[in-house]
Amino acid sequence: MRKDIFKEYAENSPMAALDADLNYIYVSRQWQDYTGVSWDEAIGKNVLSVIPDSMAPECLKTGKTVVHTVFPESPVKGKIPTMTIYTPRRDSSGKVCGVFLSVLAEGVFGIREINRQISQLTSEVEYYKEELSHERGARYSLSSIIGNSPAMLRMKSEISIAARSNSSVLIEGETGTGKEMVAHAIHSLSSRSLQKFVTVNCSAIPAELMESEFFGYEPGSFTGALSRGKIGKFELANNGSIFLDEVNLLTPTIQPKFLRVLQEMEIDPVGGKSPRKIDVRIISASNIPLEKLIAEGKFRADLYYRLNVIKITAPPLRTIKEDIPSLTANLIERLNKEMGTSIVGVEPSVIELFYQYNWPGNVRELHNVIESAINVTTGRILTPSDFERLRERITFSSHLADPANMDYNLREAKHRFEKELIERALKQSGGNRAKAADLLCISRTVLYKKLEQYGIR
Repeated sequence: MRKDIFKEYAENSPMAALDADLNYIYVSRQWQDYTGVSWDEAIGKNVLSVIPDSMAPECLKTGKTVVHTVFPESPVKGKIPTMTIYTPRRDSSGKVCGVFLSVLAEGVFGIREINRQISQLTSEVEYYKEELSHERGARYSLSSIIGNSPAMLRMKSEISIAARSNSSVLIEGETGTGKEMVAHAIHSLSSRSLQKFVTVNCSAIPAELMESEFFGYEPGSFTGALSRGKIGKFELANNGSIFLDEVNLLTPTIQPKFLRVLQEMEIDPVGGKSPRKIDVRIISASNIPLEKLIAEGKFRADLYYRLNVIKITAPPLRTIKEDIPSLTANLIERLNKEMGTSIVGVEPSVIELFYQYNWPGNVRELHNVIESAINVTTGRILTPSDFERLRERITFSSHLADPANMDYNLREAKHRFEKELIERALKQSGGNRAKAADLLCISRTVLYKKLEQYGIR
């Protein structure tokens, strides 16, 4: 092999190339000076006859890059330690056909500098991997999921296990339990983490547009179609993951087409002449048990079995109340960043208040309650007085739980609620009636009539 083929590799360091039998086929001038072995003495010789402790055989065998430090007992440079990198050579088909080797550094200080640069580059690579992951759509990782209750620890373990596979995942749980966050965490932990993560809310797509949205369409396939056609969600997520939120709302006509995607891993664009192969990991979520829909004839059993290869259940907040303190602290931290506030925490009595409530809206409702309190508080620590609306919900819930205490007079209940709401609006506006009317979304004339009706001064 001619020397000039490797010229660009040999400008700055001792460098050599070996064939599939580990015989030298090229050595640079720097390598000759470094080893004291001339071109004619090296070419055609086996590497182990020149450098007995060479790591080239391991590189050739494994097909992986090897970085090796030669210590003072090396016959090459006496008592000066050196660092050498061995890289597999590959032919046009990708098969390993030899080894490149190059001395990266000589001496302790040179090796330390190389190690420092490698460490710095590793940090930069990890940083850009994380940035690329965020850019492609996965906003949350496993560390984003807060809670150490047994149910949450079990769910985190299930997420880690699911991430190791390419099988379909079905996430079930009530509204507000963080099913989308679970899907993000699975993708970010998987081998597809640097690929796209496409989120689709099935409830937001009209039934007549589902096919074109999911599978795309060819130019001119129907009236109103874009002249350049359109890529569907599945093809957009190719080589990555797609998250189908509220998959229970897929229409009966689209369900067979989803089954084909899961079985054959191919899609048929609207107006297309032939199917297209895709490679996508499907993660779906439902706030209604799909078994119930199957029994009602609203969901195909065969599609369910394809979606439900791995099942993860997001626990409702009422079953993991021991996680409320850590969830509260995390939500306050997030809301401070979003709202530009500086709330430092809550009084212990607030946590006790939280424990009294069953949270039908789950973590999403907790987020709403804390955000509302931050908007009305005048201090940096949230107190029970900042949670008037929650206290009303607790009182109302307790009445519902005990029918004997229920007042079934709807008109009276409405008047009590209306009067209390007006009084709170006046309190929040500092007695300014115009501002109170704005808060209540009514005119000042209507407010004056209500003040007189309820005897509010």
